[in-house]
Amino acid sequence: MKKLSDSEFIVISEIFRKPSITLNELAEVLENAKNRKVREPDKAVDLRSVSKFKSVGYKKIREGLEKLATDFRLDLSLQADNPEEKKEEESINHILLRNGILRGFDFRANAMVYLFYILEEQSILPWQAHHCRPECETDCNHILDSLRSEHGLPSTNIQLEVLELIEITIKEIIARET
Repeated sequence: MKKLSDSEFIVISEIFRKPSITLNELAEVLENAKNRKVREPDKAVDLRSVSKFKSVGYKKIREGLEKLATDFRLDLSLQADNPEEKKEEESINHILLRNGILRGFDFRANAMVYLFYILEEQSILPWQAHHCRPECETDCNHILDSLRSEHGLPSTNIQLEVLELIEITIKEIIARET
């Protein structure tokens, strides 16, 4: 997967945390960026550049997610039967993709698989829906914590299985944008 540039990273991370952020606010964030590689000193960030950083960053994330889904041979087809449900499912999938999440079904394992783009690591972490055993609980909680942190969601203090907490997190991400 192609790495995000410094500017793309800043723009996408702000959008993940605050989905309703405007281009003007993103430009201000870039202006105030401590990392001087992001822009030339004394040069204002224009909205066209911000829009480009946003679209190129999203394109890199989407292509990485879709390529990995193809490599894993995940079924991404819509599962709904009637047109209204298909439209709703399509909308939810669009929201998830915009948040660096792709879900598909793995027929070989007979389970849902989630692909999470983790900004901090600039990588995609695949996670198969399952009930955690003690051996994998730490890794699964790391994925959950990274996902919640990058999307500006507080840590959960609900004592549920990771599977249920991931589902709750995804519902929270969807709810912020609907």
